[in-house]
Amino acid sequence: MKQRTTLKDVAKEAGVSVTMASRVLGNYGYFSEETKSKVLKAAEKLNYRPNIIARGLRVRETKAIGVIISDVLSFFFTTLVRGIEDVANQSGYSVILCNSDEDPKKERSYLSALYERGVDGLIVSPSTGNYSYLKKLSRGGMPLVLVDRKIRGLAVPTVIVDNEAGSYEAVNYLISSGHRRIGIITGLKGVMTSEERLAGYKRALKENGLPVDEKLIKEGDYRREKAKEAALEFLRMKNPPTALFVCNEPMTSGALLALREKKVKIPEQMAIIGFDDPVWAPLTEPALSTVSQPSYAMGTLACQTLLKEIRQTGCTKISPEDIILKPKLIIRESSGERP
Repeated sequence: MKQRTTLKDVAKEAGVSVTMASRVLGNYGYFSEETKSKVLKAAEKLNYRPNIIARGLRVRETKAIGVIISDVLSFFFTTLVRGIEDVANQSGYSVILCNSDEDPKKERSYLSALYERGVDGLIVSPSTGNYSYLKKLSRGGMPLVLVDRKIRGLAVPTVIVDNEAGSYEAVNYLISSGHRRIGIITGLKGVMTSEERLAGYKRALKENGLPVDEKLIKEGDYRREKAKEAALEFLRMKNPPTALFVCNEPMTSGALLALREKKVKIPEQMAIIGFDDPVWAPLTEPALSTVSQPSYAMGTLACQTLLKEIRQTGCTKISPEDIILKPKLIIRESSGERP
């Protein structure tokens, strides 16, 4: 039985990339008349019959959106994706979910695959390293919304929380509770959320007349195991901190594992506040104090914004704006009580 001719076959016959052949047959993006002629002749010669997705490309609509996040196991991203999916489903769109693991190469591969598949738009929580490629996609007409993280210089809609304010409030609470040596476990260097949460930590210390001790700042790369090791390093210090602020949920679970392993009493020997408010936070013993993000609302707003971008494709667009939501400090037993 003869195999059906594929887009790859057409691209090879025309001497162009698969992406370029997809553009011509989908009639989107930039291509020259010469390239268009080559691809159409190759498609005719090979009797190419596009599949459902390719037919969608031809009318510039597949009713699918791509979503790239860093860690699907994180409660924050799980809830955010649920918000995206609910809005997408109500609007007749399907969601293709990709998990980057904070790996720029993996993220780039997914971006390319989603683009070639012809999704109608993208919602991305970007890692580091692909900023220029995202800019290229946006300038090429791909509807794009960033969520959780902003890329400076990239003029696309962004849905974020006020990370610095959330961090500042948490650390300020610990200071008002009498703590003077407060350790922080930060996220991934170069990622906006990590930088802003560190900035809030430093601002709280400075406004309260406390020095910023670099020994009390450790990187956890948004990963549980690395955060656990960072917490253990704090505990091995000659003069360890009396409180910890941990900048996301997986890292908070790692820090808690370290404290349990060393039988550290919370909050008597070590107070702790985490960023993100997972469903298990009030179930720990003692219950975990957190900075809660409106992750579901972020997801719904991101998808609503993307659908607006998709509908505006080819029209005069309004300058994109950042949607900045407020986090909320939730005090439970792990941070202790103010004296």
